[in-house]
Amino acid sequence: MSDVEQMCVVVDGATVRYRSIGEGPAVVFVHGVYVGGSLWQPVVEQLDGFRCIVPTWPFGAHADPAPDADVSARAAAARIPAFLEALDLHDVTLVGNDTGGGLCLASLATGHPGLQRIGRLVLTNCDSYEHFPPKGFDKLVAVCRRASLVGAGFIRFLASGVGRRFFLKSVCAHPPRGEAADRVFEAFATSKAARKDALRTTQSLEPSVTLDAVDSLKAFTKPVLLAWGADDKLFPLAHAERLQTDFPNATLHPITDAKAFVMLDQPAALAAAIADFAAPTTA
Repeated sequence: MSDVEQMCVVVDGATVRYRSIGEGPAVVFVHGVYVGGSLWQPVVEQLDGFRCIVPTWPFGAHADPAPDADVSARAAAARIPAFLEALDLHDVTLVGNDTGGGLCLASLATGHPGLQRIGRLVLTNCDSYEHFPPKGFDKLVAVCRRASLVGAGFIRFLASGVGRRFFLKSVCAHPPRGEAADRVFEAFATSKAARKDALRTTQSLEPSVTLDAVDSLKAFTKPVLLAWGADDKLFPLAHAERLQTDFPNATLHPITDAKAFVMLDQPAALAAAIADFAAPTTA
């Protein structure tokens, strides 16, 4: 894939750096907390015929600290359609994972005019309903709220080499190693300022963010693809089945031998599913 542009835009007071790769219908990616847009690289490399727009959102791995911006979950959800509007994108295929998928769901309830720019939605394993944050991670969120210094210490551990390996082992069936693993975390591993923003985002995670969006899911009639890692315990297949029931026009596509970070476990299978789903149709 060629024609890579490195760009940035300020959205609601936060700088969002992004890569624009290739030409064709727009596909915009949303990652979760503590990782950056590089998470999607193995998939993007295989999506020929599309313009892949890969931001690193201000969720803790961003290069430009946002101490004066609202980086809470609800603000982040509104920033997604605002980003589409800022780039003047149309008929976008929006792809979300992990916390980012939950924020895509929450964005549907914001009423932001940029939502009209979404043509279809792809969700891989992600937060939803009362699972925002998911079981296990909710303990870290509780600590971050009750004792900021202790929570900051936990986040600092996750940014360490041992912590990053622990993180990837929990979300991948086949965790990457070496440079491929380091690339996923971007500034989270190196920037104290980014981790301060990560703490603020973590403190804002609560089930009401996604539960408040349930009615908006039921009203979202555009096509939805649930490309779900079938071996995930963090976001099991039952979560995707529940989403399929609530979305009026959803297709469930399980991907075997993959956990939450299906883009790292099975990039070719996920890229093929996205390409088939987002391919332009002719009358």
